[in-house]
Amino acid sequence: MKPSRYNIFLRSDSGATLAFNSASAALAEILPDKYPIIQRLIDDPSSAGNDEEREFLAALTEGQYLIADDRDELAAFQQNNRLQRFGNRALLLTIAPTLACNFRCDYCFESQCALRMDAATEQALLAFAERQLARSDQICVTWFGGEPTLCLDTIERIQQGLLTLAKQRDIKMRPSAIITNGYLLDAAMATRLKQCGVAEAQITLDGPAPIHDSRRKLANGHGTYQRIVDNLVTTADLLTISIRINVDRMNVNSTYDIFADLGERGLLDKVGIYFAQVNSSTAVCADIRDRCLTTEEFSRDQIDLYRRLVEAGFFQIEYPTPAPGGHCGADSENAFVVSPSGDLFKCWEELSADSAHAVGSVHQSEPTPAQEAVRARYMSWDPFAKTGCRECNILPLCMGGCPRHSMSLGSSNTGACCSWKFNLNDMLELRYQCDQRKEVNS
Repeated sequence: MKPSRYNIFLRSDSGATLAFNSASAALAEILPDKYPIIQRLIDDPSSAGNDEEREFLAALTEGQYLIADDRDELAAFQQNNRLQRFGNRALLLTIAPTLACNFRCDYCFESQCALRMDAATEQALLAFAERQLARSDQICVTWFGGEPTLCLDTIERIQQGLLTLAKQRDIKMRPSAIITNGYLLDAAMATRLKQCGVAEAQITLDGPAPIHDSRRKLANGHGTYQRIVDNLVTTADLLTISIRINVDRMNVNSTYDIFADLGERGLLDKVGIYFAQVNSSTAVCADIRDRCLTTEEFSRDQIDLYRRLVEAGFFQIEYPTPAPGGHCGADSENAFVVSPSGDLFKCWEELSADSAHAVGSVHQSEPTPAQEAVRARYMSWDPFAKTGCRECNILPLCMGGCPRHSMSLGSSNTGACCSWKFNLNDMLELRYQCDQRKEVNS
């Protein structure tokens, strides 16, 4: 046996040592009097001399802190990455039935238009899915936009069509998800979504009402916070809801104030919450570049925000998990983003781009040479070709980061490092504190 290259040890504020392995996402507490024993066993597994040490050795092996002498972890991860990207039989569809939106968020990366998916495109999409399902064993759908709740009838029809295709081929259709601003998502709509197989919803709140309403307005300039939160109260028991809080320099110091309101409404125990970095990813939102945090800055703010949440008794904080197939589906062969016109893209951020960025169309049986060239650019993205990524001890968590951003960077050494690169130790300490407090409260 030998130590994993992905072992990370850190000293907790409690005096214990925390052992994390980024390949398995195992996190273990090592008490001070046991740490010398654990360290000896990792350095020399053959030194286990009694039942307790043999139990420790078994735990270290189970958590992948110790691996077989002949195991090449990097090669194994590279092989698994290839299998997940090119051999994964799950069809992953992100569908935007419209690019129209009832909001005018000042940092939106999309060019809005009134186009909605027509009947011919719906049928072409189902025909495209049927062709893809010939080599798939399951299907996963995420609804996106624009604002997808503007097209509930379209969602219901396509969901039913995909479910019928899945049943005909004895293929599993996972519960679908929807990414929505939440303004129209009342109990009646949530019930209809649930009935057609949409079980999860991501909704954005950018802080307390004054902050949120200054950033996420209706087209007429009116605020949206109050109605969204009222909807959350009535839908949190119908759908699995996660609240996304987009963070930049303008709201980072006021974001936390939202939690008092959510707590008073009884929502903190019913929803998940996570923070997301605002990026000026396209020309549409280039004018907000100065207010965007760098990933390193954002990672530090994440720690402060989560620490305040933990102190307030909210323990559902983010935890790092391995990403064997990569950061997202953009570089995966069987993942597609479908625009209202039927164009197929690899990245959500290109959804409102012109067809020059498309990798195909549901209206075509085969991609054009230009579309195939765009696809090849994503399929050839390889974090294992980057020296910095290969040597990084959190490679299994990051896998080079966002393919689109990484390719834009053009670095021969690293991809677009994720926030775990900068705050992993602090976030693990917070997770440990959460577990400790849960034990005390139970």
